Amino acid sequence: MNETVDLQILSTLDQTLTVEPTQNLLYSLLLLVAALACGYIAAVAWKRVQIGPTASSIVLFMLASAWWGLTYSIHWSGFFHSSGLFWLDATYLGVVVVPTTYFAFALHYTGNGKWLTRRIIAILAIEPVLTLIMLWTDKYHGWFFADNQAAGRSAILDGGPWFWLNVTYSYLLILIAFVILVRFAHSSGSLHGKQVNIILAGSLVPWVSSVISVLNISPVPDLDLTPFAFTLTGIAFAYALFRLNLLSIVPVARDALVEIMTDGFFVVDLENNVVDINLAAQELLGLSKLSIGRNAEELFRNTPELVELYKNVREGQFEFFTEYYGQRHLDMRVVSLYDDKNKFTGRLYIFRDISKQKTVELEIQKANEQLQQQISEIKTLQAELQRQAVRDPLTELYNRRYLEETLEKELSRADREGTTLCILMLDIDHFKAFNDTYGHRAGDAVLRELGKLLLQNTREGGDIACRYGGEEFVIVFTNTSLQHAEQRAEEFRKAFETMLVSVGEDQLSATVSIGVAAFPVHGSTGEEVLHAADTALYRAKEAGRNRTVVLDHPQPRVT
Repeated sequence: MNETVDLQILSTLDQTLTVEPTQNLLYSLLLLVAALACGYIAAVAWKRVQIGPTASSIVLFMLASAWWGLTYSIHWSGFFHSSGLFWLDATYLGVVVVPTTYFAFALHYTGNGKWLTRRIIAILAIEPVLTLIMLWTDKYHGWFFADNQAAGRSAILDGGPWFWLNVTYSYLLILIAFVILVRFAHSSGSLHGKQVNIILAGSLVPWVSSVISVLNISPVPDLDLTPFAFTLTGIAFAYALFRLNLLSIVPVARDALVEIMTDGFFVVDLENNVVDINLAAQELLGLSKLSIGRNAEELFRNTPELVELYKNVREGQFEFFTEYYGQRHLDMRVVSLYDDKNKFTGRLYIFRDISKQKTVELEIQKANEQLQQQISEIKTLQAELQRQAVRDPLTELYNRRYLEETLEKELSRADREGTTLCILMLDIDHFKAFNDTYGHRAGDAVLRELGKLLLQNTREGGDIACRYGGEEFVIVFTNTSLQHAEQRAEEFRKAFETMLVSVGEDQLSATVSIGVAAFPVHGSTGEEVLHAADTALYRAKEAGRNRTVVLDHPQPRVT
C-alpha cells in the first residue's frame, strides 16, 4: 500500500516537473540584453523614420528581433507563464516577421524599394500569417509540431511539414536579402561598402546560429541560439548608425529622393569607379544600372569632355556640349566627398540637360541681335532724316532752315569772343535763261557742281555752306577777317567760272556774282548781315555780274 502511494506521489512530482519550463536566469539575462539592444536601435531608427522606408524597415526588423529575444527571455526566466509553452509559442510573432522585414530592409537600402508594391507586400505576408495560424491551431491538425512539441521543451527546432515550410521560406528570403546586399556592397566601393559589410556581419551571426540550432548541432541542446545572436546584430546596426552615418548619407530614402530627381547624378570613388548612378543619369547618358562598379573612363569614352571633368576636377560647375548623347548641352556640378575623418573618398557629379534653355538663350540672343540691328537701322534712318532735315537734297549743302538755326548761335559766339563773322551770298548769273535754254536737268547739274565746289572748299565744323533758295547760296565764315573772306569769295568765283559741267554731250559753264558783308561791321544781327550781303550781291549784279562786291567798297572789284 505504501509503495503504491509512493509511486503515485513520484508520478505526480514527475508530471509537475515536466510541465514546468526549464529555468536558466543566465540565459534569460543574456536574452534580455539582446532584446534591449534591438529595442534601442529600433527607437533610434524611429526618430529618423521620416527619412523614408529604409528607416521604417529597420524599425520593424529590430522590433521583431526584440520581441523574439524578450519572449524567449521570459520563457527561460520561469517567472511569468500561463503554461509551459506560452512564451515559447509567443516568440513566433517575432520569428515570422524578422525574415520579411530584413528582406524589405535590403531592398529599400539598396534602392530597390520600388519592387515592394502593395501587392508584393500582401503576398509576402501570407506565409507568416498562415504560420502563426498553424502554430496556434496545431492541436487540431498537427501540421506544425507533428507531436514533436512536448512540455518542458525550451526551443521549437523541429516539427511537421508546415514548420519546415516556414524554415525553407524564411531562409530563402534571408538568402535573397544577403545576395542583394552582397551585390550592392561589391558595386558600392569605399563609400557605402563599410556600411553594408558591417550590416552583413551583424546579420550573418543570427542566421548561422539558427542553422546550427535547426540542424541540432548546437553545443547546447534544446536551446535556440538565434535570439542570443541578435545582440551582435544590434551592435552592428548601432555602429552603422553612429559611426558610418547609416540613414544619414546615400542611399538613404533612395527611392523617395534620388530616383525621382530630374537631375542626373553619379558617384565615383578614388579609383574612378562608378559607385552609384540614378535613373535620370542613366537616361541622359544612355547607361544602365549595370554601370555601377565599372570604370568611369570606360563608360564615358565617347564623351571626352566628361572624361576630362572626372579625371582632373574635384570641385566646380561647368557647361559642355556633347554630340554623342543627341547634341545636348549639359550643366554639371562636381562635388568632392569626404569621410568623417575628412579624408577624400570620391566625387559626386550632378548634371542636368539644359538644351532647351540653351535653345531659348540662342533664340533670345538672335532676337537681341535682330533688335540691335533694327535699332542701328533706326538710328541710321534717324540720322538720315536729321541730315535730310538740314540738308538740301540736290546739292548736299545745308538748307535755309539750318542756316537760320545756326547763324544766331555763331553770331553770339563771335560777339562773346570778339571775332569777325563774314557772310558770302552767291547767285548764279542768268540762271533762269540758262534753264530756259538748256533745260532744268542742265540747271540741276550746274547747281550740284556749285554745291560740290563749296563743300570741298569750306571748313567742316568751322564754315557753313548752304543753299539759300533757288540759285542763291550763302557761306558763313567764322573767325575770319573781311579781307580773307573777300579773297575766298574770289577763289570760289574764279573756280566756278572755269568749271565745265557735262550734260549729255554738252560741256556747259556759268558764272556767279558774290556779295560780302561782315559782323559786326555791317550789322549786329544775322538778319542785318544777311541783308548787307544781299545788298552787296545786288551791286555786283548791277556792276555787270561775275564779280565779288564787299559792301561799302567805293567800287565793285573785278579781276
